[in-house]
Amino acid sequence: MKKRLGAIGVFFLLIFFFAILAVPAESEKKIAKKAGKLMVKALEAINNKQPDQAIDLLNQVLALTPGNAVVHHNLGVLYFEKGMADQAIAKFEEALRLQSDYQNALLALRQTLFETAKGANAKQEYEKANGYLLKLVGLPRPDAENKILLASAQYLLGYNFFSLKQYPQALEYFGKCQANEGLEKDSLELYANATYFLGMITHIQGQFGISRDHFQKYLTLYADSETKPEFFTHANYFIGANLFRLLEEKMAKGDVAKLSEDAGVILPYLNTAVEMKIPSEDAYVMLGNCHVFLKDYDKAIATYQRLCDLYPQSTQLKNYQAFMQELQKMRNQAEKAKKKR
Repeated sequence: MKKRLGAIGVFFLLIFFFAILAVPAESEKKIAKKAGKLMVKALEAINNKQPDQAIDLLNQVLALTPGNAVVHHNLGVLYFEKGMADQAIAKFEEALRLQSDYQNALLALRQTLFETAKGANAKQEYEKANGYLLKLVGLPRPDAENKILLASAQYLLGYNFFSLKQYPQALEYFGKCQANEGLEKDSLELYANATYFLGMITHIQGQFGISRDHFQKYLTLYADSETKPEFFTHANYFIGANLFRLLEEKMAKGDVAKLSEDAGVILPYLNTAVEMKIPSEDAYVMLGNCHVFLKDYDKAIATYQRLCDLYPQSTQLKNYQAFMQELQKMRNQAEKAKKKR
């Protein structure tokens, strides 16, 4: 199953801002003047699309005024534009160390961490991506930042931990993603996908009732939409699967009082999944068994026949074929009982 990330864009453009911090000592005016001239040349190099020259010039400025947070920030921007993410991050962090209230540097650092993590995610380097993302979520969030960035970072963390099968951590960050105020309205896809993965994790953990609720909520979020959500087929499958597992638990306790009723509730979800051609043997097995519970043996046989046709290499093929023979006997017995009436 494809686990696509929600659509996440660039939220805050990195800003070039050139200035020289005041140098109060009279004896250092010459240094400040020289640094100013180098800054002007650096800006000219940037305008002429000569980033390497601009970087060299800004490093010369730092040699003169090493405590200049703005220059560190500008170098970070240039490194980011050149694809040198780690160098950019180091420069933004240095700018913040020198000037803790430097909002542009904080915005740039957070965005760079996020964009770099996305790049690592694309290569399925989940642990590496999480290194950047955990640093991001540990930073203060500037008021000027698009609030979707934090939710997106938390979603990515949840996704990565899920991919690494570290489910408690995945639950934590998908939950934090959902908890962002107004997320359902501002980014329905992000909110919904976090809901979907909460359902996936709780299903894996055997919490079938909770998992069912997450998947049902996922579908409900798109109830008024003409477009089906990304995980529509799988959500239907997992609702059916969760309900089927809950039914099995009841049957194991000897509770079969509402067997037909329960099977009837499960049936539409599994039918939808099968009609949408979900690649799952279990979907057909559960669907076929629901037809058995409803004593609709013709449909049960047809479902198992379809299962055998689709999965001829299955290790369970002989079991499916043997069960079809039993189903045919059950159908014949049911027909005889009807004739006697």
